[in-house]
Amino acid sequence: MNNHAIKSGLMLGVIGIVLTLLIYIVDPTFLVSMWMLLFFLIFIVLVSYFGIQHRKEIGGYMAFGKAWIYSMQLLVVAGIVATIFNILLYNVIDPELPSMLADQSVENAEAMMSRFGMPEDQMDEALEKTRTDTLDRFTVMGSIKGFLVGLIFYAILSLITGAIIKKKEPELE
Repeated sequence: MNNHAIKSGLMLGVIGIVLTLLIYIVDPTFLVSMWMLLFFLIFIVLVSYFGIQHRKEIGGYMAFGKAWIYSMQLLVVAGIVATIFNILLYNVIDPELPSMLADQSVENAEAMMSRFGMPEDQMDEALEKTRTDTLDRFTVMGSIKGFLVGLIFYAILSLITGAIIKKKEPELE
């Protein structure tokens, strides 16, 4: 199981890198938009696909616990690959990108706050915090912290995909 999860995690990590690069080439501001939720759906589908393939390889059955562990291992490997790539992208390949994304995040937040009628003084404070938090997220330490916090997200995602992957062995009478 470990080898399959690692290989699948590496593939998922590479797929994530390719998608990120495509978004970066088309319009980097999409990296801080709601479109990134599509990544969530793609990852659920791919983790489920890899898990079902593995389940078929090992005889067609997998308990929920093993499916959860498989999914978690796969997502951790993919997360490590993505974190390394993000550190390179935001700190080596395009060090100006975090500033551009922070500006876009502030714009997005300002539009949402205006729609909800937030008072101007509260909005200014919240927008400055948004800018600072966004810039911090793209530092090396911010990327590492993001990965560590992401482990909680991976555990939840693994519960979902584990439920999709699992298949009980029929009980013999």
